[in-house]
Amino acid sequence: MGRLVRVVIVSLAVALLLSGVGCAKGRLVVGVPADVDGLDPHRTVAAATFQVVCNIYDTLVEVTPDGRLVPGLAASWELSPDGLQYTFTLHRGIKVHTGRELRGADVAASFRRILDPDTNHPRAADYRVIDSIETPDAETVIFHLKEKSPAFLSNLAMGWAAVVPPEAVGEAKFRPIGTGPFMFADWVPDSHLILRRFADYFRPGEPLLEEVVFRVIPEPSVGIINLKTGAVDVLSWLAPQDVVGVKADPRTKVVESPMNGIYLLAMNNARPPLNDRRVRQAINLAIDKQAIVDGVHWGQGRVIGSHMPPVSPFYVDLTAMYPYDPEKARQLLTEAGYEQGLELSITLPQPYDFHIRNGEIIAQQLEKVGIRVRLEVMEWGNWLDRVYFGQDYQAATIGHTGRLDPDPFLNRYASDSRENYMNYQNPDYDELVELGGATLDMDERLRIYRRLQEILAEDAVAVYLMSPNLAVGMKANVSGWQIYPIDILNLRRVYKEE
Repeated sequence: MGRLVRVVIVSLAVALLLSGVGCAKGRLVVGVPADVDGLDPHRTVAAATFQVVCNIYDTLVEVTPDGRLVPGLAASWELSPDGLQYTFTLHRGIKVHTGRELRGADVAASFRRILDPDTNHPRAADYRVIDSIETPDAETVIFHLKEKSPAFLSNLAMGWAAVVPPEAVGEAKFRPIGTGPFMFADWVPDSHLILRRFADYFRPGEPLLEEVVFRVIPEPSVGIINLKTGAVDVLSWLAPQDVVGVKADPRTKVVESPMNGIYLLAMNNARPPLNDRRVRQAINLAIDKQAIVDGVHWGQGRVIGSHMPPVSPFYVDLTAMYPYDPEKARQLLTEAGYEQGLELSITLPQPYDFHIRNGEIIAQQLEKVGIRVRLEVMEWGNWLDRVYFGQDYQAATIGHTGRLDPDPFLNRYASDSRENYMNYQNPDYDELVELGGATLDMDERLRIYRRLQEILAEDAVAVYLMSPNLAVGMKANVSGWQIYPIDILNLRRVYKEE
């Protein structure tokens, strides 16, 4: 417990120090490539939403840029010797945006909402390990678990575990109320979203800005123009081809880091012809992944072979399993009965230009082995409804946000997972991923998650393309920007020097 106390003290000291920066108050305009799909963290899977709402809501536990778990709303926590009970002690004096104090009962109500089937929380499965919640007093929340869960603590740091006060539930999608450093002010869909500083935020001296404007700018070239002219202070996602130019301009700078995430070509394993493993393997062999990294992403990324980014300590390099081999791809297609080739539809998400370009290059490569590709570009909300939730597709390009534990990263492929939009079914995988989710021994977990990655690669469930780098462009006078291993734009300590 002593280490956690020291973390809190250091965090407060840094916040107080930054609050003394000369021009700490001001307005920051952030260009983002996609709009939120609402502002309720319990009813979305969209990265664009979590990037924003992390500034409106708080989580019990937070993650640092280097991946450590530290106090959030909880000042400290304890795990019982049997691994089945977590006791969290909340910070004192946490205020809701309405002005009242947050209570342990509010935290319990938020997690009961996550678990309520009527909420339709897309990642409720991450929290079904909770057996019961008790709040013996206003500052204590006790989670009783059904079984040991090594991923539980890190799951509490994810955006979809945000604490939503009961009074916010009715209008959370459009008028959110949280405890975060910024309060909701205005949202004009497909245009902009405005947040304003919450003066009673429980961390002294934070946030450092008076106002933040998220401006939706789908076109990378338009974003660069806005950055160069000063219309925006930050571009949250630089296109790879723009990184060198932004670095070279003395008016701007770049913050960059390897991402805890992956890009892939998802394949519907239940829909012909992709229900034949040989076809999926052929598609893997027909795609030159390094050409995609170099040609689409200007070398800003790393080829991968399964559903895990290299920044994870659980990563296994399986890239040698499917080298670029068009001839072997044609042989497998012939074995599967497609000597004359086949037709394939790939659904691409707008406005994610890089995913669209991934799909375009993939189509060109597949045509060389006789796979005739039809590309369908679909607006992001429709893409989510049709592909992710409706599973009405053959193949699709997309990325997956990194997780802090391998279990929620890989349990999406379990046969009964609501996130198994690739319709993968493998009893051996199901058994092993369940074991991994309940094992606390690190060596055993490393063995389990190595094998799970191998199974996904052997079955060619998807084409695991690359793990990208993330580059953020900003004006030279913007300071305090940090990149996190989860997809958030945490603006508490960001400021502008005039």
